[in-house]
Amino acid sequence: MSARRAGRPRWRDAALVLLALALIVGLRKAEPGYEEKLAPIVLPGSAELERIEARNFAVDVRGFKLARAYLVAGPYHDPQPKRVSTSGVWLSVVAEVEALQSPGLVDAYIRTRDGLKYRASRDRPDHDANLGARTLAPLLPELGAWFFEVPPDRLQGAHLEVFWGVLGAPGRVDHVVDIDLGIDDERAQALLDEAPPLLDLRG
Repeated sequence: MSARRAGRPRWRDAALVLLALALIVGLRKAEPGYEEKLAPIVLPGSAELERIEARNFAVDVRGFKLARAYLVAGPYHDPQPKRVSTSGVWLSVVAEVEALQSPGLVDAYIRTRDGLKYRASRDRPDHDANLGARTLAPLLPELGAWFFEVPPDRLQGAHLEVFWGVLGAPGRVDHVVDIDLGIDDERAQALLDEAPPLLDLRG
């Protein structure tokens, strides 16, 4: 009897140790990994909200529009206007952006509902309003547009991702402004129906 009673605390201690180890392992698995800790910090928003301030920049989306093609002025040595076409549809997002600390670029993607990304074009269309090619000076807001070539069937659920830099992706632990454009199936179809076959940007 005495030997049996003496053995009980040892089993209880062993069970408590095993439980503690299991809890420690579970907590470590729940901790974010190294890459997750360095992942960009997402600042959510919508197209109806006012200006959103990130670490290095601020953005205020004013609206967006579709077009099948653009008409822009030709180069100085060629007075003929130039048509800028796409295999999909052009999505232009008008926004005011501002560098808050130092000169630089603010880049953008359209992220579709299925996770595909379409980067803003830097040279198509070749237009002064194209934010994809504009270097910002600190504390001087610039009004312009990002231009995206997007397949017509990828508009539903599209988000605009805006970030600082020229690397084609946000930096580690930097900010990404994620703006829901609010395009459901019905609105996507309406936007496509209203898209002009040729939008003149020469004005």
